[in-house]
Amino acid sequence: MKPTGTSSARLAAFTVLLGAGVAIASQFVAAYALEDRFGLTIETVTLFGKHGPFVLIAALGAIGALVWAVLSGSRQALVPLLGMGIAILLVFLLIDLPDAGDTGLYDTPGSGNLDATGAAAAGLWLELVGGLVIVLGTIGLMALDRDTIRSIRPGRPPGRGRSRPTRSGRTKRPGRSGTG
Repeated sequence: MKPTGTSSARLAAFTVLLGAGVAIASQFVAAYALEDRFGLTIETVTLFGKHGPFVLIAALGAIGALVWAVLSGSRQALVPLLGMGIAILLVFLLIDLPDAGDTGLYDTPGSGNLDATGAAAAGLWLELVGGLVIVLGTIGLMALDRDTIRSIRPGRPPGRGRSRPTRSGRTKRPGRSGTG
């Protein structure tokens, strides 16, 4: 029988994994469409090409922090996970979002410099959603106790100790002496 919070805990952990996946995907999808004054797209820009692998590393770090939290059952292990989600949101707010709607000169091959405006595309919003989902999923996990966090692991019965059957068929709790 599952404890009452195991399903919620697994859903929160899956939510964090989903958010990390969305944040990773956001780096390789067009984030901006550079448009000329007539609204025609000159070129598209990805976030990975714009600021490098920082968000990708943060999302992979979030997955690692989630695995660490689940294996250890430690609520303190969720703090770096929350930090990774907040870092992704800060990159979105401070680095990526200000370029949406910004106008400047863009050097095109064969045509020289053209006025171009950065129009927000899907990758930009995926980065925001990925960071938010990581943060919200982590907050959900932080509300759980140690045993519930550890119960997320597949094949692990909830509780502090495992019981095992003895030769007589009775259940023996670890740490107790005697034959059961």
